[in-house]
Amino acid sequence: MYSLSFLYGMAFVIYIAVAGVLWIIHRLGKEELLLPVGAMNYILLLTISQYVASKIGAYIGPLVTPMGVTTYSASVAMLDFLTLRYGRGVGYWIVRIAAYLQALIFIINYLVINYPPAPFWSPIQPYFASIMGTSARIAIASLTAFLVSETYDVFLVSRLRGGVLRRVGYSDPVAMTIDTLVFIPIAFYGVVPNIWVLMLSQLIIKVSLTPMTMLAIWLNRKALKYAVATLR
Repeated sequence: MYSLSFLYGMAFVIYIAVAGVLWIIHRLGKEELLLPVGAMNYILLLTISQYVASKIGAYIGPLVTPMGVTTYSASVAMLDFLTLRYGRGVGYWIVRIAAYLQALIFIINYLVINYPPAPFWSPIQPYFASIMGTSARIAIASLTAFLVSETYDVFLVSRLRGGVLRRVGYSDPVAMTIDTLVFIPIAFYGVVPNIWVLMLSQLIIKVSLTPMTMLAIWLNRKALKYAVATLR
């Protein structure tokens, strides 16, 4: 198990890495790359979150911290940036395309893992499955939760008035709460005892990462130009 400080340190590195890519692109004047690179980072972070969602990263007293929290929270920061930069319509489409790709990843993994192996490969099949496999329940929970929560995040961050930091500061905790309330029951009800502890743990960690999302947005404030015309 990792310490809480290590997990926050890892989250900080992830946030700086994804925000830094956008910052560098803007500094180089490659504005046309912001949308495709941002969308690619968003989908990559979601995919990583899907694979590590069932792993526990740390215990904090009675609370537990899943490993997927940091990458998922960073993906929301990326979605906030894209919505603020390109508008609500683009944000909705990015969420829909990501949902389609996440479903496709699960289907491909399921088919590959359950494909009858050749005799030579059969000894490593269980090992391969343990690395690449994600349960259908977690995949469905992840897909449902992020569709609901991030669609609402796009709506909220594009409708709120004021500077981009204020928008993100209000919208992200709401979206994270929705994600937790949807994901945990679907993924772990009847499997994990005291499910409310897991829900409370995720909620505390996700909300506590909101300042890092605000930092990622602040670092890219010049690229955003404090967009206000995002009601399309």
